Formats: sequence, structure tokens, C-alpha cells
Amino acid sequence: MQKVSIELSDSENVSASGAPVGFLENIAYILLLSVPFLLPLFFIPSISFPFQFSKMFLLSVLVLVSFICWILARLKDGKFVVPATAITVAGAAMFLATVISALFSGTVKWAFVGQIVDLGTAGSVSILFLLMFLVPIVFRSKDRIFYAYLLFFASFFLIAAFHILRLFFGPEFLSLGIFNDPVSNMLGKWNDLGAFFGIGTVLSLITLELISLSKIFKILSYSALAVSLFFLVIVNFTPVWYVLAIFSLIFLVYIISFNRSESMQSSSESDAPTTKLSSFRKIPITSLIVLLASLVFILGGNQISSAISNKFNIAQIEARPSWGATLAIAKNVLAEDPFLGAGPNKFVGKWVLHKPDGINSTIFWNTDFTFGVGFVPTFLITTGLLGAITWVIFLGLFLFVGFRAILSSIGDKVSRYLVSSSFLVSLFLWIINVFYIPGLPLVALTFFFTGLFIASLYQSNIVKLKVTSFTDDPKKGFVSVLGLIMLLVGTIAVGYFFTEKFIASVYFQQGIVAFNNEGSIDKAEKYIVKAITLDNASLYYRSLTQIDIMRMSALLSQNSTNISTDVLRNQFQNLLSAALNHGQQAVAIDKTDYQNWVSLGQVYEVVVPIKITNAYESAVNAYKQALALNPKSPSLFLMLARLEASNGNNAMAKNYISQALQQKNNYTEAIFLLAQIQVAEGNIKDAISSVEAASYLAPSDSGIFFQLGLLRYNNKDFKGAVSAFEQAVTLNSAYANAKYFLGLSYHRIGRVKDAINQFKDLKITNPDNKEVELILKNLNAGLAPFSNATPPIDSQPEKRSKPPVPEKESVKQKSVDSDNGDPDTSF
Repeated sequence: MQKVSIELSDSENVSASGAPVGFLENIAYILLLSVPFLLPLFFIPSISFPFQFSKMFLLSVLVLVSFICWILARLKDGKFVVPATAITVAGAAMFLATVISALFSGTVKWAFVGQIVDLGTAGSVSILFLLMFLVPIVFRSKDRIFYAYLLFFASFFLIAAFHILRLFFGPEFLSLGIFNDPVSNMLGKWNDLGAFFGIGTVLSLITLELISLSKIFKILSYSALAVSLFFLVIVNFTPVWYVLAIFSLIFLVYIISFNRSESMQSSSESDAPTTKLSSFRKIPITSLIVLLASLVFILGGNQISSAISNKFNIAQIEARPSWGATLAIAKNVLAEDPFLGAGPNKFVGKWVLHKPDGINSTIFWNTDFTFGVGFVPTFLITTGLLGAITWVIFLGLFLFVGFRAILSSIGDKVSRYLVSSSFLVSLFLWIINVFYIPGLPLVALTFFFTGLFIASLYQSNIVKLKVTSFTDDPKKGFVSVLGLIMLLVGTIAVGYFFTEKFIASVYFQQGIVAFNNEGSIDKAEKYIVKAITLDNASLYYRSLTQIDIMRMSALLSQNSTNISTDVLRNQFQNLLSAALNHGQQAVAIDKTDYQNWVSLGQVYEVVVPIKITNAYESAVNAYKQALALNPKSPSLFLMLARLEASNGNNAMAKNYISQALQQKNNYTEAIFLLAQIQVAEGNIKDAISSVEAASYLAPSDSGIFFQLGLLRYNNKDFKGAVSAFEQAVTLNSAYANAKYFLGLSYHRIGRVKDAINQFKDLKITNPDNKEVELILKNLNAGLAPFSNATPPIDSQPEKRSKPPVPEKESVKQKSVDSDNGDPDTSF
């Protein structure tokens, strides 16, 4: 293929048809041109600002203001001018299917905007579709498309420089208060960074192979390719390597084929003697290098990546449901509502309702996934067959038009480059969206580059402009102007609504920071109340409920002689009334969210011990409502067990504990509560005999040995406790509470060095645990483990309401391997 030199001319003020571009469309162009530059880079260096929503808010502002400019321009010139392509029509059908599904979802507000205009809501899909719709309209010249590429590479090099410095100088360098570990990055997730540099690989590869560049641009392109491959090696996101291998192989064949055919055509048209056929077969070395690098990391990337991860202290796990799990959820949802699905942004509700049984044995047992295996497949569940069909048509037309375009004979070499590059970058991103769940910057770039591809189709004369004037026909003019004015008002209203959501999220985040960093309940409450005045979200009410519960618990445990009983009673009644109101408000906003019912149930549970009328019955009802929405949650069964225990119904408590352990047989908190109930009932010996019998039947169950150890510990049989806890730790080396009580048991029988070793191990995995630190310090000093302990630490951890050490459960072997190699895990 002949290479072509590119020169940018000053033509951005002229449309493709030769007519001058208006001021309003120039504003829209500038705003949209900033998307590939600003969106990947943009963040506010403060933990008080939600990271991803800040990017969504920026994108919404850019797109909505651009759309307003487009509407005003149409009102001014009286005509619609859009590229006539079926891709845009199919995209509009996909957008409408999402909106219709949202309207019939039962929770319209959640389906449209979610908590903070979440990705996957009808609102986010609307913004993304508008982006794809507007880009081909305002990017009417080849120069404008090239400028979009240049700004993308500007963002690319800035992000690369930022993260290279952090890799070599450590995560503390340029942390800016929010990038606190090696995998923190401007895009969001660690794998998103790999996919972003995958874009750089594809675009720089096409640029080097298809166009002639000046020396400086050639150096920059090779640098971009080298930097991209460097970061792909660091991140080692396997799906990107597979896509790049396929792309580089196809591109290799494509370049050789077109080089040969064009060279033969050129020779046949010239008067010079024909050269040998072999001279036409020039191998594109750059594509070959990318292909070989991809194959190396597909076949042996785990070992290489493991060494690199250890060098830069990179460790992370990113999990998502597998294809099998996603399709299983889809099967259940489509049986309930085949046409419209669950509704946009409602995957999580169907996940907790239908999640596979094996999930509870992983560290993700309590994770509420908001997407399936990929961004696009999730819409089968959330928008049903209507949405799925429109997505298939949209992507099918995109593939058909794209491959037909790049395989056709486009006389203009510049146009061929623009068509090929924009299509292949878009295709790369759509594949990532199918097989992965990228963050907003990558999803937005997918729609942006798809818009550039449509623009390049027009530049290549593959599609024509459709011009519709509404000034000549009064009826058509009236309807068009009315529609445009309604769109203008609606767009402004949406922008105002999104602004309120953003400000409310900032207030809420400030409240969380005030509570976590300053320990100020009053300050946290003040900020959350401010958030509620702007956005009536169930999350905000749940947070206020938790604050009320903390205050009630503190009041119940207060032993003050300075305050009269009547004053305390009034304070408690006011707190209880506020807590119930906030909990009920959360439920009223969304009855399909099990967390709202849990929050309400916790309010009633607090007052069960003081025998307030109907408190127990109301708590049971709330927890059972939550359980109906999340029937496989071990934690909900445990909540019911604790409720029954506090009401003195140990038989029912043990029944719920049994159900919790059926869902998750190594559930430490359930085992801990069961042991406490057995001790309280005074039948420790019988309980020990039963658990010993169970241990013979299930010799590989670490949970049973932990329970046995706890019972023996409570029975003062410390040697027997040592034996049981040792077996639990042997079966599960990450069993923190087994190590904790094993250490205490060692101390009880005089094996102080062994006790110190157990708490040293716990200190490594729990570096911030003050209790572990105190015990280790005392043991090293020859003191009793709980010497100088102050509340909430006491000398009887076996009698506490919860285990003393939070469990950081071990990951299945597949996930462990993923952490060292491919950090993306699906199941």
C-alpha cells in the first residue's frame, strides 16, 4: 500500500459541503474535541469528590452544551444535516429501547440515573448516544478528525508520563491525595489503563503503517507504540493481548495484500519494465513485532508479569461474573420479563436473587455485582430481548459497514487512513466492551471513535449527507421548531438535574470523609442532610439511619447520673423516631433494594432487648423482606439469628445459623455466634461431642475445627483448643481468627514463642489492627496478652458479639493465579 503524506490545512471553519460552519457549531466542535483529551485526564484531587462521577459530570456538561448549540443552530438555519447511515439509526433504536425499558422498570429514577448517573443507566446511555450522534455532524473536515487524534495522543503521553514517574518513584510520588497505591490511575481500574494503552497501540500501529510522517511525528508515533507496549506488559490484561494479536495478524495480511495489489496496478500503468513479483511483498515489521509480543504474553505472560508485578509492588484482583453466570442470570430474568428485562441499572438486584451457589465459597460472596461479564452483554438482562436485538443490529451494522469500507477501493489515501484507523480503534473498543466492563472514559471513547468513523465514511463518500429543510413548509416548520424547543428545555432541565446530583454526591462524600477521618458524627450528619435537600437518594437515608442507630446504641449504654430518666427517654424516643423515619424513607424510595430493608430492620433490632412493642416482629418482617430479595446471602440469615438470640429464642437462632452455614460453610461470624449460644445454654460438653463427630465426617472443613476450638477454649480445655485451631490453620492458612485464638491458647499452655509467632503472622496481614499490636507488644514484654487493654478491647474476646479479627478470606486458586498474572477474574 502506498503511504501518503498528511498536511493539516486551515479548513476547520468550512463544512464538508464547502459552506461555512456557524459559530454555534464551532463551539460544539471545540467542546467535543476536548472529550478525548480531558476525559481520561480529568479528576479533582480530593477524596471529597467522587472520582468516576466527576468524569461523568464533565462528559455530561460537554455533550449537553454541545447539543444545546446544535439545537440553536438548527433553529437558526432551519435545516437538519446528518450523515445518512444505518449505524446512527440502529444506535437511536438501541437508545430508545433502553429508555422504554427504564420507563417500565418499576423504579424509573433508579433506572434513569441510579445513584450518581451510573454507567448503564438510561441517562448515561442517552449522553453516550448524543456523543456518537453529534461527533459526525461537527467533525466535518478531515483536519478536524486529525485534531481529535492529536488531542488523544496528547492525553495519552501525559497519562503515560504521570504513571511512569509513579512506577519508578513509588506510589507516594504525585499521589495528589487520591492515588494511594501503585495501581491507582487516572482512568479508574487497573485493567482500564491497559485497555487505554491498547488504543494507543492500535492507533499508532495504523498510523505508522499507512501514512508518511515527518521525522518528529514518526518519532512520536514510535514512542507512542513503545510506551503502549510497555504499559501493556506492566498491566498484562489478557483480553487486550488476544485482541491485539488478532488485529496485528489481520493488519499484517491487509497491508501485504494491498501493497501487492497497488504495486502491481502501479507497474501495469507505467511504461517502466515490470519488477519481480517478490519485490512487492514488503513485510510490515511494526505489525509483526506487535503480533509476536502479543503471542509471547498470551503464551507466557503470567511468569513475565509476575516478575514485573513484584518489581513494582503491583497487586490487585478485579472480579466479574463469568459468561456462564451472566447467561444463567439472563435465563432467569428473561423467564420473568422477556421483552424489557429487569430495567437499566438493575443487574445487581437480579444478581443477588439468582447468583450461582458456588459464589459464596469465594471472597466475593458478599459482593453485589452491578454488571455481568461485559458492558454490552449486561443489556440482555437489563433491557431484555428488545434491547439485546437493537444492540445486535447496531453492532452488526457497524461491523458490516466497517469491513466493507476498509476492504473497498477508496481512491483518496487520506480517507482510507481515516476510515481504517477510526474503524479499527472503534472495533477494538467495542470488543473490550463486550468482554470486559470498562469505566466511563473507555466507554465514552468507544462512542466517540464510532462517531469519528461515521464522519470518515462521509469524508470518503461512502455515505451521503441527508439534508432536511423545515423552513419551506409551515406545518413541518411548526412541528420542527416546537420539537427543537422542547428538546432545548429538556436538555437544560437534565443539565440542572445532573448538577444537583453532582453537588449532592459531593456533600455526601464530605460527610463520609468527616466520619471516617475526623470521627465526627455531627459533621457527617450535617453534610448528608445537605445532600438530601438536593437529591432524595435511598443511600443518603440509609446513612442517616446508621448515624441514628449509633446514637441510640451509645445512649442505651450510657450510665450517666447527671441526666434524668425522663430526659434520656425523650432523647431516645426522638432518635428512634428519626431512625424509623429515615429507614422508612429509604424503603419508600426503592422497595427492591434489599439494603434498604436491612437498614430498617437494624433500627428495630436495636430496641428488641428493651422490649418495645412490635419491635421484634417489625425487625423479623424487614429482614425477611431483605431475604426475599437476596435469598442466598449468609449475612442475612446471620442477622435473623442474632435477632432471635437477642429475643431469647436460641432454637430459632441456631436454625438460622444452620441456614447461613449451608450457604457458606466457613462463615466465621456464624460459627462464632453458634459457639456463644451453646456456651450460654450451658451444654458445652454435648456441643463439643457433636462437633467432634462432625469433624470426623468433614475432616477438610476448617470451619468445623474452628468451632470445636472455640468450644474447647470456652470450656478451658486449652490443649484441646490448640489441637483444633492448629487443624483449622493447617486447612486454611489465612484463617485469621483461628490464628488469633490459637495464639491465645498457646499462651494459656505456656508456649509463648508459638503464641508470638501467630500474632506476628496476624500483624503482617492486619497491620492496622490495634488489638493484635497490643497483644504482640505484651507477649514480647512477657506480660499477659490483654495487659493495659482499654475499651473496646477486653480480655474475653470469646464473649464478644463479633470475632476479634476481620477475615480476609483466601482466594480460590484461579484468583490467586490471576493476581500474579492476569488480574482479571471471572467465575
